[in-house]
Amino acid sequence: MKKQRYTYSFLDEYNQHISPAIGAIDVFLRTAKYPLSITDVACVLDIDSAEVTDIATGINCDAIDKAAFIAIMARGSSRICRMYGREAACGSPPTYSAAQIAYIYNLDIGLVENACDALGIREVTTLTMPLVFSLIPY
Repeated sequence: MKKQRYTYSFLDEYNQHISPAIGAIDVFLRTAKYPLSITDVACVLDIDSAEVTDIATGINCDAIDKAAFIAIMARGSSRICRMYGREAACGSPPTYSAAQIAYIYNLDIGLVENACDALGIREVTTLTMPLVFSLIPY
């Protein structure tokens, strides 16, 4: 089967937008002083301060520690928050099905299945995920 080349794949989107957001969150959590400020949490999660406050109130959080940050991220409305929430709903498995990849990253399941079929794989690992992403036009 001849591999098709796309001008922009989901791997490009992941590398340009999603990975930097994940990296920023990682650095933030490793370097921030606790309790975290509402403004800083809002900035790194790309949501507004009112949303952070509303979520924190809803989970009975007076001070934002690491656990509260994760809970806020799972409930936030930004793209990275929604992805994290869907990832958490899948239980962060060691391997992913095409359906899980499509769900977590909000991709067309047919495109993900086609990419997996082209690679001859049924389960996607962190090592094979970039290959799958590279075969998904975006």
